[in-house]
Amino acid sequence: MVYGRNVRGQEFGGMYCALLVVNSSVVSAAMLRIFGSDVAELPLVATSNGNHGKGYFQTLFSCIERLLAFMNVKSLVLPAAEEAESIWTDKFGFSRMKPDELSDYRKNFNQMVTFKGTNMLHKLVPPCRIISNQA
Repeated sequence: MVYGRNVRGQEFGGMYCALLVVNSSVVSAAMLRIFGSDVAELPLVATSNGNHGKGYFQTLFSCIERLLAFMNVKSLVLPAAEEAESIWTDKFGFSRMKPDELSDYRKNFNQMVTFKGTNMLHKLVPPCRIISNQA
């Protein structure tokens, strides 16, 4: 994905990798692609085994959301494995796409990454909050 290659009909161009580094070690990573101001996708995320449950991915995800908000991206989508879907819906505020929504996304953003056995989830990106230092 990082190199933007096409594999088995999937187009991986325009992918970015977001990393959270602690003490010179990568502890969490996410692949991200932005399709203009309408939608961004987060097809893959990972946290190193020794760092699960420490909130590292929540921190990385928060930074990604703020970046997308600053860029005025409206929504974020991702393919979720069945066993991970409740984490995305309960902790991060995603919901499962309805079939007609998924069909619209696939028509308009045909490069979206999908994996067999996953459900597509989405959420609105919270608005950007800019804090001013001026009184």
